[in-house]
Amino acid sequence: METMTIGFQRGRKWWQGVIAGALPVVFLTVLTACSSEDGVSPPPSPPTNGTLTGRVIASDGSGGVPNAVIEVGTVQTTSGADGSYSLSVPVSDRAVVRVGANGFAENIRIARVVGGQSTPLTVRLVKVGVTQTVAVASGGTVTVPNSVGQVVVPGNGLVPQTGGSPAANVGVSVTPIAVATTTSDMPGDFTASAGGNIVTLVSSGAMGITARDSNNVQYDLAPGSTMTIRIPVSTRSATVPTTIPLFYFDRVTGRWVQDGQATLVGTGADRYFEGTVSRLSYWNADLVTETIFVNGCVNTSAGQPAGNVLVESDGIDYSGSSQVYTRADGSFRLPIQQNGRATVTALVGTQLTNTVSVGPSASDISLDPCLGTTVSAGGFNIKLTWGASPSDIDSHLFTPNGDHVYFGDKGTLTGLPFANLDVDDTTSFGPEVATLTQLMHGTYIYAVHNFSGTQSPGITGSPTRVELTRDGSTTVFAPTTGEGAKVWWHVFNIEVDAQCNASVMPVNAWLDQAPIPLPGGTPIVCNVN
Repeated sequence: METMTIGFQRGRKWWQGVIAGALPVVFLTVLTACSSEDGVSPPPSPPTNGTLTGRVIASDGSGGVPNAVIEVGTVQTTSGADGSYSLSVPVSDRAVVRVGANGFAENIRIARVVGGQSTPLTVRLVKVGVTQTVAVASGGTVTVPNSVGQVVVPGNGLVPQTGGSPAANVGVSVTPIAVATTTSDMPGDFTASAGGNIVTLVSSGAMGITARDSNNVQYDLAPGSTMTIRIPVSTRSATVPTTIPLFYFDRVTGRWVQDGQATLVGTGADRYFEGTVSRLSYWNADLVTETIFVNGCVNTSAGQPAGNVLVESDGIDYSGSSQVYTRADGSFRLPIQQNGRATVTALVGTQLTNTVSVGPSASDISLDPCLGTTVSAGGFNIKLTWGASPSDIDSHLFTPNGDHVYFGDKGTLTGLPFANLDVDDTTSFGPEVATLTQLMHGTYIYAVHNFSGTQSPGITGSPTRVELTRDGSTTVFAPTTGEGAKVWWHVFNIEVDAQCNASVMPVNAWLDQAPIPLPGGTPIVCNVN
């Protein structure tokens, strides 16, 4: 054994310089330290670090975010030109990953880090809503342009977190989070610590508030000071409560903490929650939700149980999400809102499984078959989301063999075209989810149709987003200008060459009619890796 051989060589070298009588003592001492009593070396210690890999991307679809700082505890790295990063971090069941970049509000994600393994993690950053200079002595009101989001800072109410005297002026940044559009823009994992228990939250709107001086020193509210905030209502729920608890985000634990409440003010799109708070942080208007459980399982593409796999829900008619990891046998138990509708998907390695829609139900739900039975290394996941209006926006995928995957023909994952509209939605927000598991030579065309036909707002102003995910990396597409009265947005093509290399080609074009698919021929299907 290697440890025994090294010990013997050290003993032999030592023996050459001393009397032979001392050798047995030293040799036995080294042997005892390097091996067990039966002569078998102990197993190697498990790795103490794992790796987080992925991209930092802008939530508005403007691409990867370079020079973002990704930090876990005391270790950190900086994203590259395309937003990509890799960071070795200590093993943890719940690593708090803090990510920030100039011009963006910080986001904090939660990840499980496994020793010796790589965990994919895409982090979305929201651009700062507004940064306004405020005189510390007099305070001031900071209002987000084109929003009801607002913060009223009291006079002499800001102090440096590092102590000492404050500067004369500070920049106060306020960023509303459109949680109804994208739950992954929200810091954390929609959980809070309450009375020693971990509870699940459903949001009706959130907003981040920070303050820094010209030396980049961060500020907080002075002890005993409070400020009034207005959080724009943003929810997928049909009803909005007139009063609601407020929660702030704890950057250390990655949990939300209840502190105070807010009152609903205004009407229509101008509704907001107004409340009084005692710290600068992310603030979230939340309800603790009653939950049921989705019981299911996840398989690999080979049909084997997939253990330690992330399974995630995303509310359809409520703004909330939940995450669990599968057991060794691939089974999971995932909480969702009672009587709510949600999507459920899993991440096997770097591949997303097919997505299913569950609920509403007053009791636990069992899924059959397992998620992931058709996942492959060549697959894509396409997720379409939008706002409250238009009410119905549709996902359309045209495949190289001439098939058209949409609400009228949802396709299949077990045969041609190896593409399926997993989730269809007709009542605002989405999502609509299409899964493409096995590629074929030729051109795929993906487009979005404003089925409702309404233009106030249209696809652009809704706002509409398309997330394309492959190999654990996500790209967000946002519509460009020029929509006018057009109802089709040709988002991108996927070109698959004769060697089965796939290239995503952004198109971003507005059309009066559906894009014209290429003539379908004899399909040449790529082998599943």
